[in-house]
Amino acid sequence: MARTKEKEKPFAVSLSFAFLLFVVLAFKSSVLDANNIPSGSMIPTLKVGDYLFVNKMRYSLRIPFTGIELLRIDDPARGDIVTFVPPGGSANNYVKRVVGVPGDTLRIRSVGACDLRPALDSREFNCELPFLKFLEPRIALVEYQSAGSTVWENYNPEELPATESRKELLDADDAQVLYPEMIPDAWHADSVPVLFTETTGRASHYTVEKNLEAPVFNRICPTIETSGCKLEADQYLVMGDNRDNSQDSRVFGIVNRSDILGKALFIYFSINWYDGICQRYMENQARYPVVGGFLLPSFPPEKQKEYCHSGDLFATDSLVAAIPGYLYNTIFFRLPRMKVRWSRIGSILN
Repeated sequence: MARTKEKEKPFAVSLSFAFLLFVVLAFKSSVLDANNIPSGSMIPTLKVGDYLFVNKMRYSLRIPFTGIELLRIDDPARGDIVTFVPPGGSANNYVKRVVGVPGDTLRIRSVGACDLRPALDSREFNCELPFLKFLEPRIALVEYQSAGSTVWENYNPEELPATESRKELLDADDAQVLYPEMIPDAWHADSVPVLFTETTGRASHYTVEKNLEAPVFNRICPTIETSGCKLEADQYLVMGDNRDNSQDSRVFGIVNRSDILGKALFIYFSINWYDGICQRYMENQARYPVVGGFLLPSFPPEKQKEYCHSGDLFATDSLVAAIPGYLYNTIFFRLPRMKVRWSRIGSILN
């Protein structure tokens, strides 16, 4: 009998471990997921290296591992930060902000900020400034406009002072949102990032603009910049808060309700690995070896020279096939240069 129990014990341990693993993965799939932010599309609300919890049951109860919806609990609200499967599918879920919900008619125009004065006070750039991706909704909710109104509303963009804008963008790990004086001369940067606050639904949040060109948004619908696009039932418009560097509805179109998986809750950890800065630094050094680095107080040019490495030129995904090289780069270069963003830990996401 003792021998039989000894033979059964490894099987029982394996079975209990498999069951525990199943429960954990099922919980992650359908209840509470942990995501990291690999790109700058939601700067400054979410920065590269943020780790956040996502409530997967906020909108729907789904069968674990399948995405099949059993029960619809609620619908995304205007201003929610959501995770979703983009139209056409993707290996990774996307994280964006809902800017239009069913019933809205939404127009997106490229408007020079100086053309909006006195609504916006241009302090920083003397009208040499970005075109805003200016969202103008005719919102279905009565608290936003009266029935039958033909007036285009907006989300009340207000420019932040340059000092506050610099503080928010310094540790974003994205060279595209740095101020010109922080960028090496060889880059010839002359556009200034401008930080705004907007109120999208109940959420007051930041957006950043820098692009001096006026892009076209007609992939949503042909009239998006003129008479607008009407969102039908179960249709949502999503955009990144970094309006110049976001693959969102302007690129892939309207998101269906069934593809929205959860709502971002809060940031539970945040690390600035300086991967984006080092990638740009290494690219610049390949073209202009005598040019210095980015003038960042927390990661100055001498540190960039010491801790940026050729491995930073490759995307993390491509290094999966070269794990030893990735580990070498992480241990000897990424870990020494990393910085924990303590002030972001525990931040509730609006």
